[in-house]
Amino acid sequence: MPQKERQMKKLVLALLAVAVMAGAAFAEGEEMKVKVGLEMANNLNESNSGGNIDMDMGFGGSLEFLFPVASIVKIGPGIGVSYAGIKQTPDMKANGVTESFTNVPIYATIEVNPIKEAPGVFFKGSLGLNIGTLSVSGPSIMGVNSGSSSGSGIYYGIGAGYQFPFGLFLDAMYSGNGAAEEGGGTITYSKVSISAGYKFAL
Repeated sequence: MPQKERQMKKLVLALLAVAVMAGAAFAEGEEMKVKVGLEMANNLNESNSGGNIDMDMGFGGSLEFLFPVASIVKIGPGIGVSYAGIKQTPDMKANGVTESFTNVPIYATIEVNPIKEAPGVFFKGSLGLNIGTLSVSGPSIMGVNSGSSSGSGIYYGIGAGYQFPFGLFLDAMYSGNGAAEEGGGTITYSKVSISAGYKFAL
């Protein structure tokens, strides 16, 4: 593993540890947020092939635990999952070959409500580790090596949303999921997610 990647992963693990410890120290007012949504404007980039790969619309969800550390700031850990299929080329369709990319990010997140006149508006950022799995399937008579391969990388996200008083919230996020490829390359899946969810007080 390259030195830079090791340093980034150590930083992310440290951020996760801070988020968990903050939760233990600031237990009052904690909340759990569950959301699901669609992933659009999504793209897969493989460094080994040096190209971008178009994706079908994806979908995903996440579970986050947030703890107030200031009047307008909450932090905490989260975990998500997302799935998107790779657009089939004419040859793939003719031969019955399908490919997909699945991600499981584990991350620390920060949420800020900076507008006093509109307390429902929030901005957020996330950083963590991602486990990405590239899967290929197709008839063996076509010479397709069906199976899957997984690798880890960096997850990051930034976005904004609105929290309604009755618990429902909406948000939009731009994020990237990285994964190491066999042979030393990397895969990066970037997308814009539009999600709806519900906040539970704990």
